Amino acid sequence: MVMLSDDEIALLKAILTALRGIKVRDIDKALVILSKAEQRL
Repeated sequence: MVMLSDDEIALLKAILTALRGIKVRDIDKALVILSKAEQRL
């Protein structure tokens, strides 16, 4: 088992909270936009 410091735990919580806030649809939209931009090159 890995022992984490209080700072590391706080950082992980912040990252997980941020990831939870990102919606899958938003990621899909971004991927579509990026793939369209890539095809134009």
